[in-house]
Amino acid sequence: MMHLLNTIYFSKKRLLPLFILGFLIISCGSHQYLKPSCTLPSGVDLEEALAHSRKDLGHLECEVMFDSYFIRLIEVAERDPDMENKRRFSEFLQWSHEQGIIDKIQARSYYNRYFNTTFMSLPDDYNVCSSCTEESKKEIENQMENELRQKEEGLLKACRDKNAYYAASGQYNSVLLLLDATCMSCRK
Repeated sequence: MMHLLNTIYFSKKRLLPLFILGFLIISCGSHQYLKPSCTLPSGVDLEEALAHSRKDLGHLECEVMFDSYFIRLIEVAERDPDMENKRRFSEFLQWSHEQGIIDKIQARSYYNRYFNTTFMSLPDDYNVCSSCTEESKKEIENQMENELRQKEEGLLKACRDKNAYYAASGQYNSVLLLLDATCMSCRK
């Protein structure tokens, strides 16, 4: 009888750690961790959309979607156009840089592509004749066309800054004309 009692006691001793381990696994598995929703802003109020974006982008999981948030903010600004939107976007980009979501160069690039008349897609190390190959010239033209579209969204649609957009459009036409003339000169 004593042997039977000893066997039961040792069996219970072995079962207790297994029971505790099983309980911990079950309790940890059922615990829900809140993940940020990372939902893109919507509506027509840019201030609300900016606040929503700051809240979401404050979570590490949402940071990778910065570009999508920025594009959506431009879309919201197009439904809420105002000259003050340049300042609002500048402050948002500065906040994004300070939070470490984007670096200073990226912040500058976003702002200039949408809200500045100067074209960022022109290479700094511009070698005139080497840019005249058909492939290089086409790539520059496509990049500038895309950037002009971004300036239309930012300057014209989101800010209603017709003068700045028309200045950018004029610069676009001048650069393309200059590129064509330069390439003709390089071919001779």
